Amino acid sequence: DPVRILRAIKFASRLDLGSEPDVYDAMIVHREDLLRAARPRLVEELLRLLRGGASRRSFWLAWETGVLSVMLPELSSFLDDAAKFRTRLWRRLALVDAQVREGRAPSAPILFSTLLQEPVEEAIEGERDPLIAVGDYLGEAIERLAIPRRLMGRVRSLLASQTRLRAGRVGALGRRD
Repeated sequence: DPVRILRAIKFASRLDLGSEPDVYDAMIVHREDLLRAARPRLVEELLRLLRGGASRRSFWLAWETGVLSVMLPELSSFLDDAAKFRTRLWRRLALVDAQVREGRAPSAPILFSTLLQEPVEEAIEGERDPLIAVGDYLGEAIERLAIPRRLMGRVRSLLASQTRLRAGRVGALGRRD
């Protein structure tokens, strides 16, 4: 069961344990097998990593082992290329972990937006319609992981609104509840 790779990451991260060298090597060798797992299960396991109180360590380990490059190559390649972003992402995930420990876990759209904000912003910079551009950029991830439409609709709205707000264009956002 390839999902055990994600569970190994989750438990190692939550319990602050290292992995046995054989287990670590097996995670690397079999990471591509994750693409054979049920896609809704992968999404649920990603959310468990984010909600587990050790998301910073979990995603670092997923990136280090190459698991992230299989599941979210958009994020993994951005982490590979942008040291400044890495620092900000690890900081954001530490804040998510603090909220989880306080019993205030963010919603799934906010968690996914936390992961994807900067890669999306870079990819859609200068695009005329941020909402469409976000959808286009995330299309392959949505397909690869079969992320539910409702969830990704909210993620797209959150990410597109951030882009508009940073550009000083409030528009319809100021009229919404």
